[in-house]
Amino acid sequence: TNQRVAGAAEILGIGHLLDRKPKDLSGGQRQRVAVGRAIVRQPAVFLFDEPLSNLDAKLRRRVREDIRELQQSLRLTVAYVTHDQQEALAVSDRIIVMSNAKIAQVGGPRELYEAPRDRFVADFIGDANLVEAELGAHRGARAPVRLGNVEIELDHRGARPGPVRVAIRPESIVLSREANSGLRGTVRKAAYLGTHMEYTVEAPIGQLFVVDRDVARPLAAGTDVAIRLSDHGVALVPS
Repeated sequence: TNQRVAGAAEILGIGHLLDRKPKDLSGGQRQRVAVGRAIVRQPAVFLFDEPLSNLDAKLRRRVREDIRELQQSLRLTVAYVTHDQQEALAVSDRIIVMSNAKIAQVGGPRELYEAPRDRFVADFIGDANLVEAELGAHRGARAPVRLGNVEIELDHRGARPGPVRVAIRPESIVLSREANSGLRGTVRKAAYLGTHMEYTVEAPIGQLFVVDRDVARPLAAGTDVAIRLSDHGVALVPS
């Protein structure tokens, strides 16, 4: 047993903490000790139930990276319960999204983010602008989709031609001051968050939440803008 304790402490980098009492440990150190206790027992499956809920934002990021690295290096099977969507995307190989005690969708992080099955998953996994659109006749796996006065092509994902919803991720909307005959809108709110700008844009297809990495050239509230959608992060929501 002592050998297993020493081995777990070495893996977790907490060998120097073994003589300390819990009250003398930081939040991150306590999480590592809890993981160490589980490793010593050598279980077949680890359950992490909201393990980072009491940590501040910076520490959460560091500890979740540690958990992910540990899981991969030791090839552990881990069931990880969290309400934090970013946390789920960061630590998971496979995610089960639950809604009212039922499974809403199962898949990898990229699949759930880029191809949500329904409105709940689209809005729960990250931020999404859910807008009304019109789906045209299928062209193989793709079909034209009309959003306001513009038409784009998307995977139809089995949806029938007619009214549909499209999920547009905030970072997939590109704003510019350029004049064009496509989709246009007006910036209603602008917020600087250090690494990016956040905008609320009023457009013919509805109010859009936009994340823009260009902090050097911010757009002021009241600015009329051209709206372009990138090829990434725009998906038809089947239901």
